[in-house]
Amino acid sequence: MTTTSTDDDARGAVTARGVPVDARATADGRSTADGEATADGRTTADGGATALQPPQDPESDTRGATLSRLERYIVSTSPFTPVLGATRALIALATMLTLIFTPTNQLFFRSDAIPSGVNCGGTLGQFSLFCLGSDAGLLELSRWVAVLVLVLVVIGIAPAITAVPHWYVTWSVMTSSTAVDGGEHLSASLTLILIPFVLVDRRRWHWSMDRGYAQRNVWVKCVAYCAIGLFIAQVMGVYFQASIAKFGVLEWSDGTALWYWMQNPTFSPPDPFGSAIQAVLQFLPVTVAVTYGTLLLQLSLVPAAFYSRPVRQTILILAVLFHLAVAATMGLWSFSLIMIAADLLLLIRPHESTQLTATIHWKTRPLRKDVA
Repeated sequence: MTTTSTDDDARGAVTARGVPVDARATADGRSTADGEATADGRTTADGGATALQPPQDPESDTRGATLSRLERYIVSTSPFTPVLGATRALIALATMLTLIFTPTNQLFFRSDAIPSGVNCGGTLGQFSLFCLGSDAGLLELSRWVAVLVLVLVVIGIAPAITAVPHWYVTWSVMTSSTAVDGGEHLSASLTLILIPFVLVDRRRWHWSMDRGYAQRNVWVKCVAYCAIGLFIAQVMGVYFQASIAKFGVLEWSDGTALWYWMQNPTFSPPDPFGSAIQAVLQFLPVTVAVTYGTLLLQLSLVPAAFYSRPVRQTILILAVLFHLAVAATMGLWSFSLIMIAADLLLLIRPHESTQLTATIHWKTRPLRKDVA
């Protein structure tokens, strides 16, 4: 006589491997070793339930690793380096040379539109350093106060204290002078961007290394690197606009622009240097090569912050030589110094500045005599 199997009989059944099988089935009719069904009916090695793991995304892993490296870099690498000091010093030097070597009556040129020579128009223009003292006949005094502030910036004393005065002076020159060029506008913009960066600089001298960065608050580090990023974006935008806009000018697009520039007495250097340059540019291949070379260099500087270190070093040398050539041939010394300053922070990363400074210090450090 045949009997019907009970639940207890089912629980007592064994598999081919001799493992007791729970009578409770999984979603697809299979059983786990201890009767606990998994999400898809599969069994773990010890009979426990497992969750279905999502597939791994290689791109997500790469992004995560990149962010992790960036976070470690920001936390461990101080951006308060002598390169920051050199950038601030060159920007200040450019404005200082303009104030020292440009006579007051040319820096603040009188005209029918501006009889006093000092542009104090607009809502904020009246707060310029040169407008505050112009009515009282203190324009010359304001000029030398500005020079004094810029001297302190060049020397590098207490960068956190001179950050705002530096911007205020450059902004005042840009706002009030009637003889400014693009250099003063860029100088005011860059010094404004650097304010939050330099305000958290605790060094007494901006030519020194930052020894206390490891103990700084993480938010201070984020502020500093965000300011660097904004500074780099500004410089990239300047080079992008400078290069792309030139293609809309016929003389730049056909490669003859520099020949025309050198024919302009305002920008051509004095003789005999000027005559020699004009003679060389009479050869069309030379003119085309120099003109297109200028465009190529400016375009290559747009993404230059992302190049490898050897490429950035080469680009930096070419950029410095280019700006010095512009200064020597066209007399735009102030503008060229500002662009060189911008290139330093654009192309030299903080850890590279630290390594460079350490190398210079090691090579210039006097040898210590062995103690017997």
